[in-house]
Amino acid sequence: MKSAPEKPRWIIVAFQTDKSPNQEHNPSIFDHCNLTNMFVMLNSRRYPKIDYDDTNFTQQKFSMVYGDAAAFRTKFYNVEELISSPNITPSDYKELFPMFVFDVTKQSEKLKNSVTDIQIKAQFSANVAANTEAFAVVINDKSLIFQSDGQKMRVEY
Repeated sequence: MKSAPEKPRWIIVAFQTDKSPNQEHNPSIFDHCNLTNMFVMLNSRRYPKIDYDDTNFTQQKFSMVYGDAAAFRTKFYNVEELISSPNITPSDYKELFPMFVFDVTKQSEKLKNSVTDIQIKAQFSANVAANTEAFAVVINDKSLIFQSDGQKMRVEY
């Protein structure tokens, strides 16, 4: 077990407008909200290092953010790209699953022994609609212990 706080490895961000608590809308569908740029700050280090300059969902310019999302499965599970195809087309990504994936696995040694301040900064080409929620998932290295019927099982990921 590590003595230092767990370090983030992946951060996934998504937005939804008017999905909760409205049962008439599918809560598994996300919205791009006309996002033009987003980045994560871990303490003073920025991910990614360069802007998503050309991101414009209305003009079909989202290849960098789509590429990062599509590559997540390959990198996270450490398997070949041919085996782990995300099976999400660019059109489906834009209309249904615009999730923004940040690979923060390459961190400075200074960050590994301290508490990490996480900031997510986003820019949009238009005002974000009312009733929009932002969701963030932070994936880190962790080990869990499950207990069932008196038997313990340790899972590390």
